[in-house]
Amino acid sequence: MGKTTSATATALYLADKNPHKRILLTSIDPAHSLMDSLKGTNDYKNLTVWEIDARASFQKFTERYIDTLKKILDRGSFLDEADVCELLSISLPGIDEVMGMIELVELAESNAYDVIVLDTAPTGHTIKFLEMPRLIQQWVHTLDLMMEKHRYLSKLYLRRYQPDDTDAFLETFTRGAEKVEGMLQDGSCEFVPVMVPEALSVNETRRFLSVLEKHKIPVKNIVVNRVYPVNSCDFCSKQYAIQKEYIAGMKRRFAGYTFLTMSLCEEEVCGKEPLLKFAREMMETIHHDYGTANGKIVSPSRNTGDFDEGKCIPKKEFTDHFSLPKHTLEFLLFGGKGGVGKTTIASATALLLSERYPEKRILLFSTDPAHSLSDCLDIVVGDDGLALRKNLFIQEMDAKKEYHKLKQIYVKEVRGLMSALAKKDAAVQVVFENEIMESLMDIAPPGIDEIMALTRIIDYLDKGSFDILILDTAPTGHLIRFLEMPELALGWLKFFFNLFLKYKNTFRMPKLTAYLINLSKNIKRLLALLRDGERSLFIPITIPTGMAFEETRDLVKAIRRLKIPMNHIIINMVQPAPQENAAHDTCPLCIKRVAYEEKMLQAFQDLFQTESVCVVPKQENKVVGIEALRLLGKELFGVN
Repeated sequence: MGKTTSATATALYLADKNPHKRILLTSIDPAHSLMDSLKGTNDYKNLTVWEIDARASFQKFTERYIDTLKKILDRGSFLDEADVCELLSISLPGIDEVMGMIELVELAESNAYDVIVLDTAPTGHTIKFLEMPRLIQQWVHTLDLMMEKHRYLSKLYLRRYQPDDTDAFLETFTRGAEKVEGMLQDGSCEFVPVMVPEALSVNETRRFLSVLEKHKIPVKNIVVNRVYPVNSCDFCSKQYAIQKEYIAGMKRRFAGYTFLTMSLCEEEVCGKEPLLKFAREMMETIHHDYGTANGKIVSPSRNTGDFDEGKCIPKKEFTDHFSLPKHTLEFLLFGGKGGVGKTTIASATALLLSERYPEKRILLFSTDPAHSLSDCLDIVVGDDGLALRKNLFIQEMDAKKEYHKLKQIYVKEVRGLMSALAKKDAAVQVVFENEIMESLMDIAPPGIDEIMALTRIIDYLDKGSFDILILDTAPTGHLIRFLEMPELALGWLKFFFNLFLKYKNTFRMPKLTAYLINLSKNIKRLLALLRDGERSLFIPITIPTGMAFEETRDLVKAIRRLKIPMNHIIINMVQPAPQENAAHDTCPLCIKRVAYEEKMLQAFQDLFQTESVCVVPKQENKVVGIEALRLLGKELFGVN
């Protein structure tokens, strides 16, 4: 989409125009690309670039507050010091959103910068980030309930309660969360959505704007990126005609916003000078001088090296399609950065496989919280699923709804546990423990999408509901988090099993224990499936740009580390090569983009020496709806 480019360009522009202002360019996207966009250099003394390392930040946070957290949990739970230490050492699902918000809280408290430019995660996880102030407030409320029992007992037996560091900790985070929420909503902040004039992006932006309005976060400008120019080239003209229709629709649908229309560049915008040029064009379009603005901006979040126009990549090194998956396939995952066509290719594949294997029950399943299957297929799917054909089912999971179901199933037994733990002053203890449990059960964890997607997939495997699962995954950073989830879940289960053994004489939870044992077995089954080359396959989707290359390299490294089979890569949206006597044979934009992309294709070929590289050209027509996706699937697999 270009959100990182827009964010980086904005930060450089502000630093250049305001040498006496302290500018922070930071990212909460786990697939960090800020330094890739800057080509690894920052020439401005007043510009700080910080890609938040969530796990390092969490370690710093626990080291700083571990004694305080131990004290709170010791006062308000049955856990001892060793339990608390082990609990805090386990990786936390959703840590990126949590630590991103905590770091922002501390920055807001410190007033260390005049302007903060924030490159956010892709849409679905940005929405979760925007919900973090209230979630942090809920967590603080739960910790405060634990402390309330201690305060009550102190007043009851000691006749007084003396506030200490625990109270200061709770007050700090309550105030910080409120300050960040206020900052997001007042005039010192502006959110700038970045989109492209395509069906999926338009619909995603529409839903996103509704969320921003709900949170009362100001939006004035919308960046519409990668707009084709008007020229005599047949290919460019067709793309422009499609985009013009979407842009006109956007202006009708999103009345009241200023649209910053950014032309498709000949090459990717990366490095200081190209980024500054991009920013000047963007700022001139805005008609607003951010350089003189007071307060903070929250902005969302192309290597222009030399290329040899005469250099062509031998066609034989690439394939025009990839082979049909093995008949034994059970699990097919498509992943990559946002905006590369994962949903489109996953949908096209599902339609094609449902035709080729009519005897198999196939599920096309989205684990991206910003679902796009409905938009792509041009039908209403919903979280309950839809039978598109006799053997093809589509589902967009509602993670919060799934979590609510799980909560209702086990709340009685957990509450029974809390009651059983009350030995002395039972009447008092049970009241407090039940309050704490009510609060805990009402808090959906930040990694809920990954957790519930994992749970649902395990459930499908356990029941044998489907023969093939096709996953349209979240963008790179959160995809890696999802693929790590089985091992993280086993770590959590080990912790709880140890607790059960440790406190077996204090409490018994037969139903929950049986459930967790069964869950552990199924997670191990899922891990075995993910690593079985006969039954599972991961296919990275990417585009021929420098930043996509860097992100794909990181993704592939993670896939190999996790031992997940991968023997194909799809490079999507490749500019078609000029045809003999074609109008775009002389189009400067087409010629230069093809030359630049050939350079990037070679880089991908060097990276994937043992994998089959499939090149998919940018489609001349819209690829929306079942029939268009069927045709793409046939083209993708080379099926007549």
